[in-house]
Amino acid sequence: MRKNKDDIKLVFKTLNERKKELDCIYRIDELLKDFDSDLHNILTGICEFAPIGWRYSEICKVKIIVNGFAVESTGFKETELKLSANLEVDGEKVGEFIICYIKSVKSEKGVFLPEETRLFKTIVEKINQYLSFRKLKEFYANTIENKNKLYGKDISFTDYLKSLKLSNEDIEIITKVEVDFKKGETVCKQGTFASFIMLIKSGMVKSFIENSHYKSHIFKFTGAFNIIGLSTLYGDSYYHFSCKALVPSKFYLVERSEFDKIVRKNPDFAIEIMKIYSKSLQTVYDKLGSIANKQSIGKVCDSLLYLAENVFKSNIIDTSVTRKDIAEFSGLATENLVRILSELKKDNIIAINNRVIEILNFETLKMLSNIG
Repeated sequence: MRKNKDDIKLVFKTLNERKKELDCIYRIDELLKDFDSDLHNILTGICEFAPIGWRYSEICKVKIIVNGFAVESTGFKETELKLSANLEVDGEKVGEFIICYIKSVKSEKGVFLPEETRLFKTIVEKINQYLSFRKLKEFYANTIENKNKLYGKDISFTDYLKSLKLSNEDIEIITKVEVDFKKGETVCKQGTFASFIMLIKSGMVKSFIENSHYKSHIFKFTGAFNIIGLSTLYGDSYYHFSCKALVPSKFYLVERSEFDKIVRKNPDFAIEIMKIYSKSLQTVYDKLGSIANKQSIGKVCDSLLYLAENVFKSNIIDTSVTRKDIAEFSGLATENLVRILSELKKDNIIAINNRVIEILNFETLKMLSNIG
């Protein structure tokens, strides 16, 4: 009978410990849903709630170090009775998580139970995920203005058309037909008849050449406030390249005959069109020169600089352009591109966070591009 009572007490004790662990996890999960509050407040909350899950909560204390600043429980002092682990973002150490008892404890089953060790690892993993998502969110927040410009949000397309010396009558003709393309949709297909000149109102596309083996080579990325298909205006009337939308995009389609009439009657607009066409050709010539004459590192640096300065207009290249896209644009296999990006990251020339590329050192990138 006595043994049965002891067994029941043990079961209740064990269940109580698991309840404490679950309570600890639930409270920390609630904290880590908040990406807008000050990071100091979030870490302070973890220091408060983490000890709940340990057997001797009253003498359990926590210290968290992130990017050089530390937050700790009241009365924290580091002892040998501790668990500690590095905090990491994308494989790089950014701090440390420490939990310890500040007084000696009975250790017939060990200082920390196996369940407590698992709980510790779970908390560390959750903090790592939180820090990674928070950093990514900050990246996007810092570049939202540039992305709006890139994708044509909150900017008047009419003003852009007026800058090309178009009259209100011409603008009305050009903006008559508007078409939406979803991410991944084909905007134009190589070898098909070119019925329209296309003006990008918002979004971004990649232009590429396809060969008979269904391989492709990207030669240009084009954002909002640009024109596609000028080479067909007075050429053989067929697209010699394909285009795909990288993000949801809006286009105005203008019949080639209508566009030709506007060009012929408006010399100032014709000059602006020649400027756009010449700039587009220069981009293609620069890309051909890079692929023909430079080594792999130079090709990748050229591509990153082009994307940052001409496409995203920011030091951050987001995930709308994939690793495969950058590899095709650089004339490399995807595996080679990934290897070179890893080398640039190791040398602190770029940072990579959840596949977002951040250029940290433009000068070094330009130097590597020049020496090829």
